Amino acid sequence: MMKLKLILPVADTPATRKANEGIPLALRTLNPETEVSVSFLKKGFEALNTITRIGYNSPGIAEAAVTAEKEGADGIFINCFADPAVDMARELVHVPVFGGFRSAMMAALGCGKRFAVMIPGKEDPAGTFLLNKVIENNPEFKDSIVRRDFTDLDVLELHDKEKLLERLAGFAEESACRYDCDCLILGCTAMSYIIDDLRAGLCRRGCRITVLEPLSTGLKMLESFVTLGLNNSTAHLVNNEMDQLIK
Repeated sequence: MMKLKLILPVADTPATRKANEGIPLALRTLNPETEVSVSFLKKGFEALNTITRIGYNSPGIAEAAVTAEKEGADGIFINCFADPAVDMARELVHVPVFGGFRSAMMAALGCGKRFAVMIPGKEDPAGTFLLNKVIENNPEFKDSIVRRDFTDLDVLELHDKEKLLERLAGFAEESACRYDCDCLILGCTAMSYIIDDLRAGLCRRGCRITVLEPLSTGLKMLESFVTLGLNNSTAHLVNNEMDQLIK
């Protein structure tokens, strides 16, 4: 039986539990025999929408990844579109590790060439800077992202289904009609719960843009990597990194 670890890279609070209620829907895409265990961090911020917050939570994310491998995980998914500590974790474990951004972008490249991305927030300069840094770290996707915008809802407000649906649907239609986008990428894994309603609504409107949700996409890609014997770990490039930590 395949064992995957889903790390929620934020503190465990009522608000973050609410934000992650869509996880069971995302698990539908996996093989029924694949076992997925889920865990929050012991401490940290509730939302990773700034460089500082990602930096603060990253040691806890890396520690959770190391623990997951010791407990027998065959693959690890870090549940955030910004890929927090993904490269860090890949240096520390010997199993494949994915986050939301790269996995969604890799899938999108198989669907089209012009992408629109909607991220949480309200015209947030810090959120814009964070997305720019994520794209800067993945330059192979830069030219494909032709449009970006905000949900007008913060991460912990994304459970407002009616408002989020209206915002996403309008953005999707405009992106397809005016900007010739063929893919809409939901820029937060907390939007996973809305994917069915969004696709159905766009179909009724006659909008055929492909909608990619990073949580289910990333988990399925991780499962496929394990099945195919593929790996993106870079642990072989360093020499027992954690053994050199001064405690």
